[in-house]
Amino acid sequence: MPYRNFIFAEEKPFHIISRAVDEKKIFANDADCYRFILQIYAANLGKPNLNLRRLDVAKTAQSILNGEEVSDEFVIKEHPPLVHILDFALNITHYHFHLLPTSPISVPVFIKKLNGGFAKYFNLKYNRKGSLFGSRYKSIPIETDFQLDAIGRYISIINPLDIYQYGWRENGLTDKEKALEFLKNYQFSSFPDKIGQRKSKILATEELLQKYSLNENSYKDYGDFIKDFLEERAILPKEFLKFV
Repeated sequence: MPYRNFIFAEEKPFHIISRAVDEKKIFANDADCYRFILQIYAANLGKPNLNLRRLDVAKTAQSILNGEEVSDEFVIKEHPPLVHILDFALNITHYHFHLLPTSPISVPVFIKKLNGGFAKYFNLKYNRKGSLFGSRYKSIPIETDFQLDAIGRYISIINPLDIYQYGWRENGLTDKEKALEFLKNYQFSSFPDKIGQRKSKILATEELLQKYSLNENSYKDYGDFIKDFLEERAILPKEFLKFV
């Protein structure tokens, strides 16, 4: 995976997107999502233990998401975090991160470890060969407060809703209450963390989250914002359509 031509500056957030080749559905089941969660945590700090069994992977990934301590039996820690993750979401064929680099080269090192490690697992499991992710991941620097707010919505709200209801962006949400419940229960995004429902060990410190991700808002304020967001994108009741 090639390094970028520009420098990843410390304390400057980036939106990272990496897609599977040929739109392959790499996050179509919980088992593969759990493995990727473990791979995120391990790649950021070192590497996963090679002797992990399938049951260990699911349990360890759940522990990571729930903010519990992870035994060295499962993850070998070799260095401080390469990046500080502010938001994340897995979306069937690709993933999103909003993150802070810790050095000019920490992002490409992290992505190389993450994608390479998951590709080895995925290819072995499904008896395939070759690259799993596209050769170039997309990286977008976040320069303004507007971008900061927009990327938070895009990663942990809009992308998971694409899984909940195909085509909702064009047609509206059929049930905003069920959409909100889906967001709360979809564990492979940072939405549960942003509403104070859990404290995943994948994510950055509370101080960094408040500064860059929640943008100084309380969990309650963020929850109120989500309800308004879903309300605006709900399908209007049929009796009101004649007035639109």
